[in-house]
Amino acid sequence: MTRSWLAVPMLALALGTSGCGGGVWANVPQDPGPVAAACRSEIERDPQVRRLGSEAGGNAANAENIRQQLLVLLPQLYHECMIRAGAIPPGTPLPPPRVTF
Repeated sequence: MTRSWLAVPMLALALGTSGCGGGVWANVPQDPGPVAAACRSEIERDPQVRRLGSEAGGNAANAENIRQQLLVLLPQLYHECMIRAGAIPPGTPLPPPRVTF
C-alpha cells in the first residue's frame, strides 16, 4: 500500500479552513466575487500546493513546516492569479502577512 492515499485527507485538512479565513488561508484575502473564488479554487488545484499537502504526513514537526510554507505560498499564488485575471493591476505589492497561530 502506498502513502499516496494520505495525500487527499492531509490536503483537505490543510486547506479545510478556507471558509473561515483562518489556518493556512489566513493570509489570503476573503474577497467576495467570482474572480476571487476562481483564484482560490485554482490555488487548491495548484501542483505545488497539492505536493505540500501530500508531504504533511503524520509528523507534527513536518506538518508545521508545511503550514509555514503554505502561509507564504497561498497569498503569492492568489496575488498572481488576481493579476492574471485583471482584478488587480500588475505591480501591486502583496499586502503584509497577518500573524497567525
